[in-house]
Amino acid sequence: MKIAVFGCDVPLGKKNLADDRLEKLKDLFHAQKITFIQIDFQDSSHLKDADGILCGLKAKLDLVLADLEIIESHLLDEQNKDLLLRSKEALEKEIILAEVPFSEEEKKLLLNLNLVTLKPAAFVDEQNLAVLPEVISSAYAACGMISFFTVNEKELRAWPIKEGTTAFEAAGAIHSDIQRGFIKAEVVGYADLVKSGGLNPAKAKGLVRLEDKGYIVKDGDLLQIRFNV
Repeated sequence: MKIAVFGCDVPLGKKNLADDRLEKLKDLFHAQKITFIQIDFQDSSHLKDADGILCGLKAKLDLVLADLEIIESHLLDEQNKDLLLRSKEALEKEIILAEVPFSEEEKKLLLNLNLVTLKPAAFVDEQNLAVLPEVISSAYAACGMISFFTVNEKELRAWPIKEGTTAFEAAGAIHSDIQRGFIKAEVVGYADLVKSGGLNPAKAKGLVRLEDKGYIVKDGDLLQIRFNV
């Protein structure tokens, strides 16, 4: 995923999303390799293309003012005036538009205006930037992202998905062929897995469940997708 950096001094480029759970799972499964989720931090020229924004607290007003200018220019048009006025009111209170409970239809209309504060954003104090792993985690969470895990004898891997993603959609994140042939998902939560001491003990305790396509994946779930090629 891509995060645009605005108004703060964060090193650009791809960074691993630190996750202590992976180290514990590696010990359980004796996996040869861990693959972390990577976040690509890009400069502010990518604000409109990024999945989210990492913004310095002091620069938040600059983002708000840029969108406010766009909104005010469109207020001259009578179309969608109520929506634009609600957006203007929020921005004047320094509330980013991503935090306003717009309907899906309203969001689509606003997206046409290329408003940057519609994107999820994490705001950080410059003094806290020294703790980069925490900054990366904050940006990831602010984008509404969670992680699920897969494992085999060679690799333990974390996968990024939006909160609310189904098992069927998560299978597609792994590979389109797996999604196409989806049958069921074997699911066990991270806490149950660690407490049980491994996958087989968790199965013996009835903690590994078979779920259908519509199951909503939870943060920390270990998924094993059954599928037909």
